[in-house]
Amino acid sequence: MSATTVKYTKDRATISIDLEQYKRICLGYNKLRDALMMMSETHDLYMSDIRKLDDLSYAMTHLGFKSGADYWSDATIPEKKK
Repeated sequence: MSATTVKYTKDRATISIDLEQYKRICLGYNKLRDALMMMSETHDLYMSDIRKLDDLSYAMTHLGFKSGADYWSDATIPEKKK
C-alpha cells in the first residue's frame, strides 16, 4: 500500500491514493447510500447502519486529511507545502 499524496494548485487539490483504498471508499459510499435509504424509509437506525458509517469513516482517513488534536476534533485540509 502506498502513501496518499495530495498536490495543490491555485484552486484544485489532486489526491493520489492506493487503488485498494479507493475501492474501499467507493464501497463505503455505496454502504452510506444504503444506510441513508434504510433510515429514510423506516425512520429508524439499525446497528448495522452504524457499522457501515464507521467503516466509511475509517476508509476516508486515507484521503490525506489532517487529524485533529484529539478524537473528537474535526479533520482539516493540510496546509500547502511551499
